[in-house]
Amino acid sequence: MKLTIETKRRIIRFTTVIGVIITIVGSIYISQSEYFQPDGGFSDFLRRLGFMAPIIFILVQISQIIYPIIPLGLTNVIGDLLFGHLWGFLFNTMGMIIGSAINFVIGARFGHAVIRAFISDDDYIKYMGIMNHGHRFKRLLRIGFLAPIFPDDIFCMIAGVSNMRFKQFIGMVIAYRPVSVFIYTYFTSNFIQVIFDYFS
Repeated sequence: MKLTIETKRRIIRFTTVIGVIITIVGSIYISQSEYFQPDGGFSDFLRRLGFMAPIIFILVQISQIIYPIIPLGLTNVIGDLLFGHLWGFLFNTMGMIIGSAINFVIGARFGHAVIRAFISDDDYIKYMGIMNHGHRFKRLLRIGFLAPIFPDDIFCMIAGVSNMRFKQFIGMVIAYRPVSVFIYTYFTSNFIQVIFDYFS
């Protein structure tokens, strides 16, 4: 049975709500558990994983770019807290660039149907209208990549159905998205740390 666009949207909204609940419950548990403290059992577990730890994290980050179950870019913060500012930023950026490239290919391969499943009809019409104006669309991509309030992962899919070349697209991703990742992650991770320290 072929699912309608509205059914796909309901499934996506439902899984997003579940992701938000899991994130909130998990954050509370992690903040209060000795296992996840800097010298706790989880740190030992990561050390035992060795080089597999960042590989697993990058794969998780890629999946989050393609389909963000964990909301608000919190995997960026998790990477920062687990691996430190420098390595966390590098691993976040690697996952983000690869995930963005995959989203571009998904848009190019599956077309408008997959994009419409993630956004409303009004947003779809608005973004498609902008897509047909090259300079406006490039400006929208830059703003979307720099500002975390925009659906930048969806913009990657939209770029895939536009006449933008992959080389040009990935150049914009490398130029702009790491900036927003660094700024958002740095301030958010420090804010969360302050909140945890206050309640602990």
